Amino acid sequence: MNKQTEATTSAKERNETYDCIIVGAGHNGLATGLVLARNGHKVLVLEKNNYVGGMGGTREILKDCRNEVGASCLFPLSAEIKSYFDFESHGVELIPLPVMAVNLAGAKARPLIFFKDPLKLAFNVLRSFGPGAMLGFVRLMKFCQFPAQVLDRFTARKAPRKLEDLIAEAKTSKQRQHLELAFKGSAMDIIDKFFPDPIKHRELRASMAFAAVQATYKGPYTPGSGMCLIYTMAQEGSDGLMQRVRGGIGKLSDCLAEQIIALGGEVRLKQRVSHIVVEDNRAVAVELKSGQRFYANIIVSNLDKQATFNGLLATHTLEEADQLKVDAFTHQGAFVHMLFKLKGRPTYSPHLKKLNNIPGAYFGGAMVLDPSELQRSYETCLRGELPEHVPLAFQIPTIVDPTLAPPGFHIASAYGFYFPCEADKDQRGKLRDQMGEKLIDHICLYMPDFREVIVDQAIFSSDHFASMQGVTNGDWTHGLLHPDQMIGDRCLIDGTGHTTPIDNLFLCGASCHPGPGVTFLPGYNCAHEIMAANVAGSEPMQEIASKITSTTQGPTAHAA
Repeated sequence: MNKQTEATTSAKERNETYDCIIVGAGHNGLATGLVLARNGHKVLVLEKNNYVGGMGGTREILKDCRNEVGASCLFPLSAEIKSYFDFESHGVELIPLPVMAVNLAGAKARPLIFFKDPLKLAFNVLRSFGPGAMLGFVRLMKFCQFPAQVLDRFTARKAPRKLEDLIAEAKTSKQRQHLELAFKGSAMDIIDKFFPDPIKHRELRASMAFAAVQATYKGPYTPGSGMCLIYTMAQEGSDGLMQRVRGGIGKLSDCLAEQIIALGGEVRLKQRVSHIVVEDNRAVAVELKSGQRFYANIIVSNLDKQATFNGLLATHTLEEADQLKVDAFTHQGAFVHMLFKLKGRPTYSPHLKKLNNIPGAYFGGAMVLDPSELQRSYETCLRGELPEHVPLAFQIPTIVDPTLAPPGFHIASAYGFYFPCEADKDQRGKLRDQMGEKLIDHICLYMPDFREVIVDQAIFSSDHFASMQGVTNGDWTHGLLHPDQMIGDRCLIDGTGHTTPIDNLFLCGASCHPGPGVTFLPGYNCAHEIMAANVAGSEPMQEIASKITSTTQGPTAHAA
């Protein structure tokens, strides 16, 4: 044994050794940890904050309230994920929403109500907007089906492929044109096909345009924004419906953490990892800010690529081509997120009085702008200025879950776009507060007494998300939903979803396919790719993906 090997062995003896260490206890990191723990691996999850869940966590921000800073609703889960994690049998209670959203597009506009019941939704669109709008909505959903299949947002244990290859392999020229439009065209190129009348179809056009830009740094007329629209419209059967989690969305991560611990794994909070230790291009350990080291056969990062390679691995030099790929990913957090504690439920303005008679209509939705104004807001943001009007997504979750606030109180939350996130840093604090006031003004257009019922509030910009969650430029998507960084182009090693240029180092977060959203797929898929890599041994990385489906075990095989 040479001196270097002796030194490493001695260091390992003084520290703790695991099969796998996961940096970051967000929902994907915990998903990776639980799959590996169920398959007999000794797992350690390290989290710098004092709670699990990351941007899918729940904690007290406003006094005596349970707040979500980040994700707030559970959207589609793939059938395999739903079966494997089986949250409800582990104590998680899901709350169905009879009205998933009410979208509002101006003081005189008709509310667009998204009922859970598809027949009720269809009848309401027909009655409120006419047969042309109803037909357009059906045709839009049909248009989205084919590119959504190519996007493959809900398939587990499958390595993604590059967009250009998928387009080139389309069977007909018509299909190729379809995919080119869906993935490279603007959102309005698509929307105009199905809702061409800016007056008759105003509310539908505005709602679809807003859906297309929330996870991008684009306007609805900007090429490439169609990708996000397809991503949003992609669903997997009835599980494509929005639900709330009783007690807050962080209950999902709490559930995973508890199972990891029950299986003998560890989840340690307030443990800030300063860097990942690499020897001979092999990840071997993590070192905490305190200097303590933990060694493992596999290291997994739940951070985005730039936070991982330019932060935790800043002292390790990648090959030039690999570093260029990491740096090419676009990260901008062009939003503010506001939380409110309310002394009562706000009321809709008189022109929306019919909503008072619809159970669940106070839950939330979006307050949107006409597409042309939404585009202007984006272009204003690019200049480092505040938009005149702030489009926003809005919720009062205590309408369906009163456990989140003290008796007699409500909580509300809102995401406002487009915050000028690239303005000079010394100006962003002032701009953030000004944008918060604009956001409240917009809410008051529909709920005139909203400002009066606020008893406490908090505001977070992308700068806060960067410091709280360690995401590059506050980008909650871990890489915006732009065509050049989705599907296989979201990966670092062709033919794999989570493997990196550093041996034994994997990525498991939303920076991997299929991207953001509380789907658990990046974490679940990462664990299976790790197990496939261990089976594959020293085989070339491109061949690992073909073994992914052979290493899975169902949840019933791991009952405690």
